[in-house]
Amino acid sequence: MWFQTLSDQKDVRHVNTAQGTNGDYPEVSFTLLGQTVEGLLGVTPDAPARRLSSQSRLPAGMDWLKIDDLRIGSSAFALRHDGARSSTLTHTSGTGRWTWEARFPGRWSSIRVNGLPVPVRTKVVDGTAYTYATPSVAPGGTVTVRVG
Repeated sequence: MWFQTLSDQKDVRHVNTAQGTNGDYPEVSFTLLGQTVEGLLGVTPDAPARRLSSQSRLPAGMDWLKIDDLRIGSSAFALRHDGARSSTLTHTSGTGRWTWEARFPGRWSSIRVNGLPVPVRTKVVDGTAYTYATPSVAPGGTVTVRVG
């Protein structure tokens, strides 16, 4: 709700009119971007270890969300969540393979990486149970993980 409020108010003139619109403040864009990447996409980077995790936190009514040019260390990625059951990561630039922990809320009976079944693994993170896979993503590569 507050995310929508911030977005709706970004073009409104600030109370102190000499300071321009609310969107002129870097804190507003920083907050919106942070809540998109960390909040809705659930991205947690670990550049030194060449690892990243993600989990969809899309609200009901938001079918998908994608970010392009997600920079982590010297690499860049595109990440798309389709609901809470499918995610796709593309390693768009950089060197070396990265390990992606693709998490999905709940305990699912199956998980597939690029359409192929892999052993189901589960864990609890901050009190929430997740089913997950940890594929390796090479530069230029794309991996899709789906639970069902």
